[in-house]
Amino acid sequence: MKEKVEEIMTKEVITAKENDSLLDVATVLKENKIAGVPVLNEQEEVVGVVSEADILKLLENFHWYTPIFTAHDLIHIFGEDLHDIQRDIEKASEMKVKDVMSKNPETVPPDALIDDAARIMHSTGFNRLPVVDSNGKLVGIVARADIIASLYER
Repeated sequence: MKEKVEEIMTKEVITAKENDSLLDVATVLKENKIAGVPVLNEQEEVVGVVSEADILKLLENFHWYTPIFTAHDLIHIFGEDLHDIQRDIEKASEMKVKDVMSKNPETVPPDALIDDAARIMHSTGFNRLPVVDSNGKLVGIVARADIIASLYER
């Protein structure tokens, strides 16, 4: 039976830097089929987490965005406003991760109990927690799916 985060965490973590563009991060999320990554500063410290949800929240600020319509639908509906849509998309893709990430995320040490990580996720609403060592360096990430899989193994 697995009890500690280090037993279920992903050790090879895909990360973002706080000055990466949103377009680059969105591409990394899509290519790796993941929903979020820890964000590191220049000292390699965890300063945030950026997720698909953070990016979608940004899109909700644009008057034309709706998750219901396809790009084709938007072209028909906002035909003459395509220039505005293109400008908004370019603006969003040039934004930096630090502008949309969840800052100062909860973290857990590798020897934290899985139950404690689950409680933190439940109370904060986060689906993933960076795992950091005693020096604050990233050593892994534990996601909600990891916890669910560990329950299944029990």
